[in-house]
Amino acid sequence: MTKILDFHIKKLDSLKKYPDEIFFRGDVKLLNKPSISIVGTRRPINYTKQLCYELSSKLSQRGFCIVSGGAMGVDAIAHQGAGFDNTICVLANGLNIKYPKVNKNILNSIEKQGLLLSTYKDDFKATRYTFVHF
Repeated sequence: MTKILDFHIKKLDSLKKYPDEIFFRGDVKLLNKPSISIVGTRRPINYTKQLCYELSSKLSQRGFCIVSGGAMGVDAIAHQGAGFDNTICVLANGLNIKYPKVNKNILNSIEKQGLLLSTYKDDFKATRYTFVHF
């Protein structure tokens, strides 16, 4: 886990409360790219799966970094469509916890090729409120 120190992320300026700490693993240069967030249901229908993958893939090919939450369903599909080297995953838990477990391989790939972000220290487990906090 690496903490972003003295590193202001312009994209977060619109937040009412800027996070005290942001932890990361991966390529922080992705923060400089134009980005689009894609989030959605954990149980998408086939049409949604196809559309989400195509949309994130095409946006990624045009230079946009895809940002999502690493959850099952639309989040995971968006990360996959973007390619793991062009995606940022904002986690609701510590970076050392791969949650949900079903997405462990996806999260590991993002950590190696893309960027994982969290406002929570290692070993912090996701709770109901942490999914909407950041």
